[in-house]
Amino acid sequence: MTRRFLLLACCICLLAGATAAATVPCDRDGDGTLTASELGTAILDSLDARFMGGTVEGPTPGDLRDAAFVHEHWDGRPLTITDSSGRTTTLSRPLRRIAVFNSDTLEMMRSIGIEPDRFVGVSKYTLEDPTFFPEYQGKANLGSIWSPDYEQVTGARPDAVFLYATLSESSCTEIEETLGSIDPGIRFFRFDSYRPAVYADEVRTLGLLLGKEEGAERFLAFHGNVTNTVAEVVNAIPVDDRVPVYLESWNDYKSAGKGSGYDEKIELAGGRNIFADNPVEYPVVDPEAVISRNPDVIVKIVGAGELVFGGYGDDDPSSFENVRRSIANRPVWDRIGAVRDDRVHIIHSDVIGGPEYFIGVAYMAKWFYPDRFPDLDPRAVHRQYLDEFQRLDYDLDEHGTFVYPA
Repeated sequence: MTRRFLLLACCICLLAGATAAATVPCDRDGDGTLTASELGTAILDSLDARFMGGTVEGPTPGDLRDAAFVHEHWDGRPLTITDSSGRTTTLSRPLRRIAVFNSDTLEMMRSIGIEPDRFVGVSKYTLEDPTFFPEYQGKANLGSIWSPDYEQVTGARPDAVFLYATLSESSCTEIEETLGSIDPGIRFFRFDSYRPAVYADEVRTLGLLLGKEEGAERFLAFHGNVTNTVAEVVNAIPVDDRVPVYLESWNDYKSAGKGSGYDEKIELAGGRNIFADNPVEYPVVDPEAVISRNPDVIVKIVGAGELVFGGYGDDDPSSFENVRRSIANRPVWDRIGAVRDDRVHIIHSDVIGGPEYFIGVAYMAKWFYPDRFPDLDPRAVHRQYLDEFQRLDYDLDEHGTFVYPA
C-alpha cells in the first residue's frame, strides 16, 4: 500500500467518523422524524441566512437537499432495508456517491432510472463494454470482485458500495472487510439482480433505497407483462407434457442442475430440464446421458468462456451458426430428437444471464411452444427494454447477435 494511499485512507476515516452518526438532516426536535413544518422552517432559515442577512444559521444546501429527499421518499424517517444477503441497514441520508462492482445491479439501477452522475465508480467489465454502458465511461475503474483496485475505490470516495449477494461470496466479503477497515463510513449492499425468484423484490428495494419507487414499479409492470404472458400459457401445460430441454452453457457438456438459475429459467419458459434431478447446480454431464434422455429442444448459451462473441458488439451471426453446426455434428447426436427435428437454438448471455433474463425466457417459450405463442415477439420485448428502460440508442435491426436461428 503506497504512502499516498495511506494518507488518503486516513483522511477518509476522519471524514467518515463525522458523518456515520448523523441523524435525519433538519430534524429540529431530534425525534427522528422530519415533518413538513421542520422542512419548511429549514428552507426559510436557509433563504433568510443566504439572502436576507438573517442571524439564524441556516442548514447547508447539502442538508436541505438530503432533507427534501428523506421527506419525499422515506416519509421523513430513517430508512431500514434488507438486501439480498439478509443484511439490514438503516440510512438517515440518501446515497449520493455510489460505487458498483456488480454490473447486473448497475443495469437494474438504470432500468429504474438512476442518474449516471450518482455513480463514482464501476467495475472493469462495465468499462470494457462501452456499447452497452456508454454513459459510465470515464468513471473510476474499481477492478473486479476477484481483483479489486482499492486505491481507485477509496479515491472515488463512495458512500455506498454494491456487490453480489450469492456470486463469489468470499471475494465480496473480503472487499467489504478491506474497505470497511479503510473507511468505516462506507455502506455495503448486496444484490444479484439476475435471479428470477428475488428479481421483483430487488427492483423494489433498490427503488426505495435510491428514491426511484415510481421507476421501479413502471419497470416491473413491463417485466410482469412479459413474464405473465408466458406464465398464463405455461401454467396450463401439465408438467409431464412439457417439452424436455437440454441446456448447455458456454462450456461443452456443462448443464444446469436442480435449483440453478438456468433451471429456473427453463421452467419459467415451460420446459422440463432433463438434468433437473442433478443436485449439482451446474454439472458437467456425460454426452451419452444427453442422448439417452433425448431432449426435444437444445439450448446452447454463448458469450463467455471460449465462446466470447455475439451480443451487442458483434453483428456477424456466423459464429452462432458454427456452434449450432458443431452440436449437430457431435458423434451419435443425430439420434437426439432436437437434432433430428432441427430444434437446436443458440442464445447469448446478454439476453438470458442477467437482469434481462425475461427476454431469454420469452425466446425459449417461443422455441418450446411455437404454436402456443403466435403473438409473442421476444425481439420487440428486447427493443422496448433497450429504448425505454436502458435508454440506449441501439438499432436491433442493424446491430447485435443474440439468438440463432433469429
